[in-house]
Amino acid sequence: MSDASQTLARPAPLSVYLLAEHLDAALAAGEDLTRVHYLWSGAPPRSSEAIETLRAGQRGAVERIKLFELALIARLLKAREWASALAAEDERFGGVARLYVAGTAVLLDAVAECGDLSAIDFDTGDDLTAYLRSRGLIEQDAPAVADSAPIGAGDGFLVAARVPLGVLLDLVATFLDALEAEFDLFVEPARKSAGEPVANPPANAPVQ
Repeated sequence: MSDASQTLARPAPLSVYLLAEHLDAALAAGEDLTRVHYLWSGAPPRSSEAIETLRAGQRGAVERIKLFELALIARLLKAREWASALAAEDERFGGVARLYVAGTAVLLDAVAECGDLSAIDFDTGDDLTAYLRSRGLIEQDAPAVADSAPIGAGDGFLVAARVPLGVLLDLVATFLDALEAEFDLFVEPARKSAGEPVANPPANAPVQ
């Protein structure tokens, strides 16, 4: 093996694997969030049954968006803890780690709101319009989501009503790329022979 190939990448310590695991999961949650889409494709609803079906479809889509948004926030904040530790331990990653920590700091204020929706529910009655408006999915002055309007989250979706989704995912991807450039991440070892079991790589360690 040449000296160049030996310096390309090396096994990562467990802390880096755990950080990368949360970053990768955050990207997956963001991708899942953008895949949620609902659009009423039939004639304008007039009967009570059609209106009920429309509203159920809209609410189902919004509830899935909320679910993936919470998963995304949880992973981002957990990765933030590991990023702070990495910045203190390894100066090579100090710049990108501190950039990530600073870029996700605004989400700390959102934790209490996401965990306790009683104030929002009191103000809006758990109305879909308030949530969609706060996430930038409808205009601020829109009285409600139109029956024919699609419901879906793109790069402009405001995570926790604060940061565009595209900005956060770019930040996560940049950090993960920096780690992958230095360490062997998410790579399973080759089998020694056909049918021989392979031990789980460190990346499969329990998430902490």
